[in-house]
Amino acid sequence: MLSEVKAIMSTDIFDLNNYRPDDYESFSFLVTVTVGPKGEIGADLFDIDVCTPKWLLDNQNSDTILGKGKLIVFRCDMKIILARIRALFEGCSGKDWNEIATKLSRIGNWEFENYRE
Repeated sequence: MLSEVKAIMSTDIFDLNNYRPDDYESFSFLVTVTVGPKGEIGADLFDIDVCTPKWLLDNQNSDTILGKGKLIVFRCDMKIILARIRALFEGCSGKDWNEIATKLSRIGNWEFENYRE
């Protein structure tokens, strides 16, 4: 089984393809990637923060920063950013969807990551 990106969207930005930040050196926005089994209906959501190193420095509130769920970029080229996000989530393999989603949750925050039956 393989993963397939169904959609990439943001609640922070209306038009991701044409986004231009006010400050090109310091910005951050949340992206939600909808991913499911390739060729099948249904998908789960994975969140990833896109930010610059300067934004991290300016907005950190401790001496350490955990990188999970972050894509750190050095410039705002949305074509490159969206292609990288797609590459991170597309084509992950596993014996079933749970195995794939668990692997993808190492990259972005999975909507069911803390779910317990």
